[in-house]
Amino acid sequence: MTLSLTSTFDYVACQHGAEPTLKQVFCEPNGTYRLAYSQKGLVTLKSNFAIPCWSKVLPTHPLVRSRGHILKKCEGEVAETLVQSIVEEYRGLDWTDLHVWQRDIAQPGWHGFEPGRSALAHYVAEAFEKRLREVEDERAARVNQIASLDSRVLEIIIDDPNRWWIATRLVQNVEDGWVGGVYVPHEPADMISRAYLKIAEAISWSQMPIRPGDQVVEIGSSPGGACQHLIDLGAKVTGVDPAEMDPRIADHPSFEHWRARSLQVKRKAFAPFRFLICDANVAPNYTLDTIESIVAYPTTSVEGLIMTIKLSSWEQSDHIAEHLERVRGWGFTQVAARQLAHNRREYCIAAKR
Repeated sequence: MTLSLTSTFDYVACQHGAEPTLKQVFCEPNGTYRLAYSQKGLVTLKSNFAIPCWSKVLPTHPLVRSRGHILKKCEGEVAETLVQSIVEEYRGLDWTDLHVWQRDIAQPGWHGFEPGRSALAHYVAEAFEKRLREVEDERAARVNQIASLDSRVLEIIIDDPNRWWIATRLVQNVEDGWVGGVYVPHEPADMISRAYLKIAEAISWSQMPIRPGDQVVEIGSSPGGACQHLIDLGAKVTGVDPAEMDPRIADHPSFEHWRARSLQVKRKAFAPFRFLICDANVAPNYTLDTIESIVAYPTTSVEGLIMTIKLSSWEQSDHIAEHLERVRGWGFTQVAARQLAHNRREYCIAAKR
């Protein structure tokens, strides 16, 4: 049986602290949405229209990590009971993938917390997989797997342990296919810093075509977390930073350290690099001025950029559109922005020729 369902509520998931900005963006007077419910990391929006549950019309903003159409709220004390009732009710809906995730309980990096690593969500996902196998539903194999383009995802969003939301979304891009909009990279046992997670997510999201042997330069490279991942990909990496690098990177044959500030490096020295990475703890305009002075230099042939733009306040996110337009002015035709799950109060710009 195929259920025909519509929704008048959407949700957006985000980092703790971004909620007021998204409420202001989506709940303008006489706009499409009105605020329905809000918790840290999760905002639900009442739409003026009834929308089919697999509609492509979804809230979009660089600070939005995940988004979808809400079908129902479920509450109960026993997870297995909730799982059984949801499977019975929604087996007939033509979803292809089931994603179970929990809204963030803290900011990324706080006391080791990282999005997408919820023990509770893992337990509930296993309960769904078990129940689907019991009723011989072949979609049991698609529980919390990365969903491909055009897949129809049924979502179980754990708001609180006893309060879940049922939602749907059609996968329209790479990040829509991630569980809860979070890319969870492999973490090496000797991971140098969280920058490893950020660059791994940025490359996956942007589909930046970094290949073994490519020459990559990173501005603001200390202590070497991002360089570690780039080296793992087989790239030849140059780090520009006046601070020391971790010895595991500094001594690696695929790494060269220019121990200086980027402004001290002659612009012609950047000629060999195909990709430029920048994650410097400076104001947005300083980052953009620095990168522009490099990519606009006549001998520079950078094909791809990944930049972290710091936000001293959430209000600075109002300038994201201006930042993107500026990067397009450098000759990059594919330019996008996203607050990565592993970003803190910052966001990522990816650009390709």
